[in-house]
Amino acid sequence: MSTPSLIKRPTRGLKNHNPGNLRHNPKIPWQGLIGPDKKGFCLFDRDENGIRAMVIDLHTDYVRDHQRSVLSLIAEYAPPVENNTKAYATYVADRLGVNPLDEITFDRRVATALVDAIIKMENGIQPYPAEIIAAGVEAAFDHFDTKKGTRHEG
Repeated sequence: MSTPSLIKRPTRGLKNHNPGNLRHNPKIPWQGLIGPDKKGFCLFDRDENGIRAMVIDLHTDYVRDHQRSVLSLIAEYAPPVENNTKAYATYVADRLGVNPLDEITFDRRVATALVDAIIKMENGIQPYPAEIIAAGVEAAFDHFDTKKGTRHEG
């Protein structure tokens, strides 16, 4: 599927099928990665792969780096040097119905809510139907089952 056509002037994240605005790292061969754009952000072949990468990135921070609260996850994902991390984390936590400092469990429901909130923060809108988000989340969880949750695709 492609980015919803209801958007007149899509943001970089939506145009790149990278709604989480992940920066390109040549050491991570994401599934569906076409390469970096001119600003160094990942460019994916389709939305589901961009969402999948976002979930894997967040899960890696949760498992490997022990970022167990929304605030710590968002501080890693959207660092203060580029973002108003506290406001970002507060928004995401509100969408999850938790305090930003509460420890969360990283399951499909939480991952879906995180994706939904992060897309809105990164792009100003969240235009994706539930099916596209679910496909990206499920693809990430399939990856966790086979790769033990690591970010490295290979």
